[in-house]
Amino acid sequence: MRPGMPLLLDLLRGQASIHDGSERDWLAVLDLAEQENILPWTAALLRAMPDVRPFPQLGQRLREIHRDAQISAFFWASALRSILTDFHDRGIPVVVLKGPWLTERLCGDAALRPCCDLDLLVRPQDVIQAETLLADLGFSPRRLRDDHERPWRRGAVTVDLHHDVEHPLAFNFDVQRAWERTEPSPFHGVPARLLSPADELVFLCLHSARHCFERLSHVLDLTFAFRSLPAPPAGSHAERNSEITSVLALGEAMAARLDPRGAKPMSADTGSRNRRHLEELADQLWLERITRPCASVDWRAKHEFYLRMETHRARRFFRRLRHGRILLDRLIDADFAFAERFHLRQRWQVWLLRPVRLLFHVGRASPSPP
Repeated sequence: MRPGMPLLLDLLRGQASIHDGSERDWLAVLDLAEQENILPWTAALLRAMPDVRPFPQLGQRLREIHRDAQISAFFWASALRSILTDFHDRGIPVVVLKGPWLTERLCGDAALRPCCDLDLLVRPQDVIQAETLLADLGFSPRRLRDDHERPWRRGAVTVDLHHDVEHPLAFNFDVQRAWERTEPSPFHGVPARLLSPADELVFLCLHSARHCFERLSHVLDLTFAFRSLPAPPAGSHAERNSEITSVLALGEAMAARLDPRGAKPMSADTGSRNRRHLEELADQLWLERITRPCASVDWRAKHEFYLRMETHRARRFFRRLRHGRILLDRLIDADFAFAERFHLRQRWQVWLLRPVRLLFHVGRASPSPP
């Protein structure tokens, strides 16, 4: 297990006291929490403990973390409120995904979860209008639009503008039906919309799976989500979707690894064989998470993770076919790098060279370039 991980896990589970470690041990726990993107929550748990005074260096570090988290939360909440106001003024419906609003609702304080961008979901028919609005606000696109999102940046603010939550061939979320179930909910007095609670739980499980549970932050997010959000009701379309039931079951299993008390029994029947497979996968992921430093996840790793979730050979076969179809329609970093060898940078030139690269297996699959 990674140094400091046992103490960090005990703290997250509410089973640690300040006397379980030295000041040096607790400072190492904070360093580890920062790597796992859970620093503000970890610091809040430590600040809530009595008898921190014998550790002056730790106390100073906790005050600095609290101050920085409060400043960051104010910055991102203000940015979100301003952008939502502009969307409302233009009459563009928008759903807020993750970010400070989710942390406020699940944890009670936006400062308890770091934020590095804002994820907004618009209807497919509103994408052009939404991109025009972002351009008018001074945002610039970081890359061409891909199969479900496009990042935009203005100074220190990045907005990921989604028209779906994943490529439809990779995961059947059915964004159109999800839009029909969205609920109006104001953020700091500004009208906006949220996914239905059940759809939001599916989205959060999918988001963690897309990132292969690369950090403890994904697991911690799900522990809060399973405490607060209901699963899709029995007999619903989502509950009958095998991909959704699998990603929910895996998310539940990962949350249970961190906090067995927080996970709820799933109403969806994933089947005993599939359940065993997902439990074994959760064991593997949890072992990786507590023994290895987190590593960046590229496009290939994300889509191979979907294969790891499949139990039946037929489903794995068709999953590979679907991944192949996605690759045929998507330029990736390796395509641009291959074209750059010949000093060709135009998108149409990259498309022309793509079959050559695939024929000779040059490069690896990874996300579209910024």
